[in-house]
Amino acid sequence: MTERDKYLRLACWNALEVCGRMLDLEHFLKQHSVEICLLSETILNPGEVFRRANYICHRTDGMTAGRGRAILVRLGIVENSVLVPAPTYLEVTAIQVILSGKPVKIFAAYLSPSRPLIGADLTTCFAGGLPVLMAGNLNVKYVDWNS
Repeated sequence: MTERDKYLRLACWNALEVCGRMLDLEHFLKQHSVEICLLSETILNPGEVFRRANYICHRTDGMTAGRGRAILVRLGIVENSVLVPAPTYLEVTAIQVILSGKPVKIFAAYLSPSRPLIGADLTTCFAGGLPVLMAGNLNVKYVDWNS
């Protein structure tokens, strides 16, 4: 088993329109040797081309402004897309990778600030008994911080 099989270097980035920040993204991925990057708020139009050299892109475009998720996976990492039954409010893009010989699901997520995060959405994502890593813009507010 190689070191790559034991760990991956992941990053989560709120893109806030990824096409307008391509150079920032390229620099970040290279500088930090990112192997998997979870992007939220990509604001890509359906059909708009989005590619990065040396990466496979799994993406789900939003139907309204401010949405869309993508997962960039460096070439050479064994991965596949995961279909998730449609959550009620939570928007997700998912892949599965093998880490230390075991499958792990990885989700890029977005939750509109006007929508509640409900337990059924999380149950849907965490179903199946596999370890899960979820990151993105969940717009979670903490009442005690007046947010």
